[in-house]
Amino acid sequence: MSNLNDNVVALMREVAAREIMPRFRALADSDIEEKSKGDLVTIADRASELWLTPRLEALVAGSHVLGEEAAAADPALLDRLSDDKALWTVDPVDGTGNFVAGRETFGVMVSLVEKGETTHAWIYLPVADEFAIAERGAGAFWMSGGETGRLMSGRAAPATADQSASFYVRFMPDEWRAGIEKHAEGIGRRESTLCSAVDYTSVARGRHDFVTYYRMLPWDHVPGTLILREAGGVVRDIETGLDYSPRTLKGPHLVARDEESWQSTAESIRALRAHL
Repeated sequence: MSNLNDNVVALMREVAAREIMPRFRALADSDIEEKSKGDLVTIADRASELWLTPRLEALVAGSHVLGEEAAAADPALLDRLSDDKALWTVDPVDGTGNFVAGRETFGVMVSLVEKGETTHAWIYLPVADEFAIAERGAGAFWMSGGETGRLMSGRAAPATADQSASFYVRFMPDEWRAGIEKHAEGIGRRESTLCSAVDYTSVARGRHDFVTYYRMLPWDHVPGTLILREAGGVVRDIETGLDYSPRTLKGPHLVARDEESWQSTAESIRALRAHL
């Protein structure tokens, strides 16, 4: 790995050891707030983002951080996406609801975007001490137990009844929600981890077939998209057919482990939508 990768990995491990894991299953009621109905934030989220921000900016001259919690306080920070300056996206604790509930399905996500294109991405799962890492054009890798191996999402395509998928339709327009829910009826295993860090890495590892999303906030989707693409997967708008980019904030998106499965699943969802 490059020095940049090594440095970011070290920072993510350190912030988890300092600010996240000591609070896991040890949060007081006063450590948890609701930003909006059903959208939780904890002292771990805020402390992690505050700790990471200056350290990431120091790694790349002139760069800025777009963090989930800073953007929640000041939505105008999303305008940084349209700037060509180097931009870090940070999700300090992805899967906060799981973290609050004491479930292990949470992670830390970081990416580097340059001139609107994602060049580097990192997803860290602190409980397992595992990383997914990607650099544009250089592949995606999985680090676990001191071993590093290349991530490849492709495998023999299972029958629909044997597929595993996550369907997030909370923000979907009604017509897309209906088509997706109808398609979901034929899927063998449906699960919602409520954690992008887990969903993207599961698809990139060939353990999950696809995921649907509508709200595409950058800290939730930029890191996982690069990792999955470098592993052979696809993240694309079902309606427009356009690949996801960091400046895309919404749209019915399908995350799939390869081109063939993206095409067949998107075709099914479109057809069902048209007949409902």
